[in-house]
Amino acid sequence: MKLLFKRCSSSHIGKLIKDSLITPEILPQLGRQPSSHKRLPNNKRTNSITDKWLKDALTRKDKLNEDKLQNVNLRLNVVLTTLQKLRTSDNPALYFALLNRIGTGHIKWLNKSGRQIDAFPPDRLPLEFYHELSNMLYKLSLRSANDKIALAKFSLQLLDRYYFLKTKSLTVEGKFRANIKFLRNCTLLIVKSQSNYYLRAIQRLFAENSEGQLLANLSQLAFYVETSQWTKMLDILSSCVPDSGLRGSKERERAIQLLELFSPCLVKSLKVMIAQNMENEACQILRSLSEWNFHFDQHDSSNLIQLSQNHSCLKVIETMNGLSSTTAVTRQFGLEKLPTDVSLKQSIHILSKNNFEPLKEDSFLQFLSFKLSDLPLNLEVWKKYIKEVDDQMQAEPNLHSLRAFFIDMLLCHLSVRKDFDFMLSLVEHIVYEKNLWQPLLLTDNIVGNKENSTFHCLFHGASQDISTKLTLLALYNQLNEIGYQFTSHDFLSMLKVCKNYSDSDFFYFAFYNLLVTQSHKFFLFDKFSDKFSWRLPIQIGDAISEWLSSLEIDIQENTDRVLQITDDVGEWYVENKPFNSEKGTIQPINIMELRKIFGERKTLFHMDSEIFQKSKAKRDKEMRNEALFTANDAEYNFAADVSYAKRVENLFSYIRSKQMQQK
Repeated sequence: MKLLFKRCSSSHIGKLIKDSLITPEILPQLGRQPSSHKRLPNNKRTNSITDKWLKDALTRKDKLNEDKLQNVNLRLNVVLTTLQKLRTSDNPALYFALLNRIGTGHIKWLNKSGRQIDAFPPDRLPLEFYHELSNMLYKLSLRSANDKIALAKFSLQLLDRYYFLKTKSLTVEGKFRANIKFLRNCTLLIVKSQSNYYLRAIQRLFAENSEGQLLANLSQLAFYVETSQWTKMLDILSSCVPDSGLRGSKERERAIQLLELFSPCLVKSLKVMIAQNMENEACQILRSLSEWNFHFDQHDSSNLIQLSQNHSCLKVIETMNGLSSTTAVTRQFGLEKLPTDVSLKQSIHILSKNNFEPLKEDSFLQFLSFKLSDLPLNLEVWKKYIKEVDDQMQAEPNLHSLRAFFIDMLLCHLSVRKDFDFMLSLVEHIVYEKNLWQPLLLTDNIVGNKENSTFHCLFHGASQDISTKLTLLALYNQLNEIGYQFTSHDFLSMLKVCKNYSDSDFFYFAFYNLLVTQSHKFFLFDKFSDKFSWRLPIQIGDAISEWLSSLEIDIQENTDRVLQITDDVGEWYVENKPFNSEKGTIQPINIMELRKIFGERKTLFHMDSEIFQKSKAKRDKEMRNEALFTANDAEYNFAADVSYAKRVENLFSYIRSKQMQQK
């Protein structure tokens, strides 16, 4: 095969990195501005030769002399850990500078026990560095600003050198197997370029090195998903899940790992099928995946079931029930055979006749919310509709639970289709005028609805309006007072309204309380690396990055602070591994430890909500005087936000007073 790019005579990864660093279009926007808060990775062995060499490599701007490069023994695991920390702390400039110095030297590598690793020639790096670099390149590709074509070209060069090392290394060729996560990373880097030219190039490299047809098919599937070529995606999908009986045990294990690594593409394909009502085809793919002993993680499984419920795809849910240890209820309580034009009022009556108890049993009824979409935008029309439905439910035996079910469906529908003022007005109508505050509180107890109940929808609805910062704070504190169980999505809603520097206090309040209540859920075991890790969910990370990138001043200071907090919290979990073996749970980080990590900072919002509440009067006065959030934000309406916040506080105050009257 004639290579589509120039093969470098040297197989040094360092030369490849060096070339890329002096070519701006290859890896753009890697640099970070100097900061007074520079913080080197925290390795435990601060006096070892490896640590001293790393410190020198990271802090000296001049070239290390040749003698140091050629006459040093470094522990491979320590250097790799340093690179990983630089990657996770989002410091690409130091990352590539260190990798360049490592790659251009003749270093003797030691394993954990201090013995020299002799599986590679002395002038080449261990393959672990290729694997690590592919992780960094993939992370860079997730940033919209970076040049995807340049990264694709770079990944092809990296993969070519990886295979070149195969033929030149001391490793027996017949036993050489490329790391599949490395192959996946290179593939996705190519795919993100949306270049069919580069896709063909990497597929030819795979073919030349006998990687098998499955990897080629999965790369093609990923390309179609990335470029939204849904028809072609559906055509190739079946070839990505072939007959499992065709492979030996080792090939089968490798194929399963490939399928797991490309699972986002498989999930996306199934979602397209479900949305297009291709139930039979989706079920066939699910059964084929099951033959490979492939299982979706809980998040993907929940999303597929939720989507299937929304589109009334019973067969998909039944198939997933049969293929997993978890069970999603598919019972429709007599609605499955009715015409689609049956109204919501009629549907609720049928549910009652079939003894539907939303507070006791899960259901397959989310699709009913689509029956609300035909109502006009007029608030009075919605109030009249609520009255009609509620009047009809008066005769039903399970009135309270059906009311909760209806209110929850109603408000979740409004949170994504109406503005927050409209939604809040209807909540006030339900509580004050209809006196339905008890069913409103019961919505949080609907089975299978903990992540999407009415109160979560209030957070989401508020986040769609730019003038709801005080409102979200009021909502948070009112719910916190009644012992509400927050989710990461609630804090995501709070972070999404952070738009500029004047939101700093609000941002750190939300970030702190996110970590207090949710950080233990981000501690995971990576079965591919066989290690524990802690990382923020992608959506949370994206929201934080969006705020940091929007800052007008102190960009570096806030970026460094957020990265240091994230790094320190992650280190605490990885080092302490706070498992409660008796309960089978993970213990959240100690609040005092988290306070120490956050450090002292003058703020109108005290991190802890109890003190936040006690200082409410002072806070309100200062906010009104300073108009805290109005700086550099022409869209933000401070008066509207204060009004919303007051309405939220009055609403919950009214509910608490009603609760007290009943005691």
